[in-house]
Amino acid sequence: MRCVLSPLAIALACPLAIASLRGEDAAASVTVGWRGDGTGVYASARPPLEWSSEVKKGIIWKAKVGSGYSSPVAAGGRVLVTSEPDRLICVESTDGKVAWEKRDGLADQAGAGPKRELPAKEAGYATPTPLTDGKSVFVTFGTGIVACHDLGGERRWIRHIDAPPASPYGRGSSPVLADGKLLISIGCLTALDPATGKTLWESKGAVEAFGTPALTRIGGATVAITGNGDCVRVSDGAIVEKGLGNSIYTSPVCGAGSVFFVGPQTVAVKLPEKLDGRQEFKRMWLTEMEGEFFSSPVLLGGVLYAASNQGTLHALDPVTGETIYEAHVDIPSQMSPPGVEPGHIYPSLSVAGGVLFLGNDKGDMLVAALGKEFRKIGRNDLEEGAAGSPAFEGAFVYLRGGEFLYCIGAR
Repeated sequence: MRCVLSPLAIALACPLAIASLRGEDAAASVTVGWRGDGTGVYASARPPLEWSSEVKKGIIWKAKVGSGYSSPVAAGGRVLVTSEPDRLICVESTDGKVAWEKRDGLADQAGAGPKRELPAKEAGYATPTPLTDGKSVFVTFGTGIVACHDLGGERRWIRHIDAPPASPYGRGSSPVLADGKLLISIGCLTALDPATGKTLWESKGAVEAFGTPALTRIGGATVAITGNGDCVRVSDGAIVEKGLGNSIYTSPVCGAGSVFFVGPQTVAVKLPEKLDGRQEFKRMWLTEMEGEFFSSPVLLGGVLYAASNQGTLHALDPVTGETIYEAHVDIPSQMSPPGVEPGHIYPSLSVAGGVLFLGNDKGDMLVAALGKEFRKIGRNDLEEGAAGSPAFEGAFVYLRGGEFLYCIGAR
């Protein structure tokens, strides 16, 4: 039996959570990007729990889109995905046909002189995930390119921010929309006008983070919290607090009035009730966890779930930081037994249909029950894997595998 997510559970996942919508009429009213609304919780999705490319089970279609670390974005009958080194591709969700493909390279800026190529990074250039508000598509690339297209693929604007990535892996932070501003983390956290691409503010002290900033509200103010632990007021770019935590490669998550940074040192911070110049950000707990963390966490139902690259699923109490359980997952990881080719737990954790999805870059996907005891429900596979996280919409899952984008569902 599948668990049904209550309105309270959805609210705890993220104060700014937006329910997923399906269909052309819904496209204009929903913003979808990295991990859906940023939380990894797809509250209205009811995806299949079993699939396999080896026996052609559950595969509706696959479309060749090229390689990349970014995740697909599904909204309003379209699936958007970026690929190396600077490609934005729109695929029809009904049949997998490519509707259009555009390139946003350094040479595509009208009137701009030649720009130097950045050195190749291990994660490539197509690591950030696209964002759509149902009217436009926003993309960033590891080159420092930021661009906007309409839903027909026509470019509205493009610009280049000439700043080297802060991480040796490249650039991972995806664009987000907040209070009518497009937030990007290139060089530093920066707000752009979504209509023109012009800079509205730069928060120089909030230096570039690999993970995507989390959005939440403190009192009546929207804030963006970066993976480096900077809390930035969206209205003007002011840093209201620094040093909250450091998630290194993952994205922070917000819920129940707190923010959580997952890494070898996992930290929870209680947010103040309002920003009045005297606010206090209180650290609730810090806990040490072994290994590296590239997969961003999920917070839901009184449990913080986090997966290490060594193949351990951690379930923590978000109030105390105490371990609820630790389970070694039986998909290839960096701690695979002899004779098994190691994998990476790169895809971020997701919740859809009342279950937890945990995958690796080899194409394996574990399905587990939510709750305070680990229970494996199933394990699925694709013939080729990828580092991107899954996207869910309605009864479908969209997954990258090698150079292909897969649509998974019940026939």
